[in-house]
Parts: sequence; structure tokens; C-alpha cells
Amino acid sequence: MNVMLGVPPTSGTTTAESFTRPSQEDASFHSLVEEWARDTGPFSLEYQKAMHPAYQRIIGMGEKAIALILRELQTRPGHWYWALRAITGESPVRPNEVGRIALMADRWVQWGKERGYIQ
Repeated sequence: MNVMLGVPPTSGTTTAESFTRPSQEDASFHSLVEEWARDTGPFSLEYQKAMHPAYQRIIGMGEKAIALILRELQTRPGHWYWALRAITGESPVRPNEVGRIALMADRWVQWGKERGYIQ
């Protein structure tokens, strides 16, 4: 999958099918997100959440995870900034915006749109 351009896989499927059927990466990502959310719900510190094995596996997905994380931020702003920084080596969030979850989500979503990861 060409994540950078948001192009879905086409071998063996039509474009419509590829948008309606979740990919293996999609399914793995969402399973890891559920595990991470369930296990870290009571944690208040970002580093505690970021050190969870499921979160680390998401980071390990590398560039494939960027669009998935950004779509997650569009529907549920959360603690994805550590992962996005680790994968991309960038941060569109200004120092005075750190900790303002909704604003941080907006900054990353805009970043993702500008780079073609999401629409």
C-alpha cells in the first residue's frame, strides 16, 4: 500500500472493495489500539501509555501506521503524538500547544492532509 499517497492496494480487488474491506494492517492496528486503550486507561502519564507493548508495536509498523493513526485522531483525539513523532521525526505541534489534546490532534491531522496521508 502506498501510504504516502493514500493509494489502496489493487491487486485482486477493485477500488470499491479495498475501501470497504479492512486490510490486515487495519485489523492489526485496531486490535492493538483496543488492547492499548483497555490496558492503559488508568494511566495518566504519557510515557506510561507510550511504553505499552501494543503502542510500541504500532510504532513498529512504521510509515504504514501514519494514516491509521491520523484517522484515529480525526475520530478520537488521544495520545498518539509520541508515536507520530517517533515514526515521522517531525512535530507540527508548537511547544505552547503541548498538552492541549484537541489542538494537538488538529495540528497532526492538518499535517497529514498537507502530506497526502489522509483527506
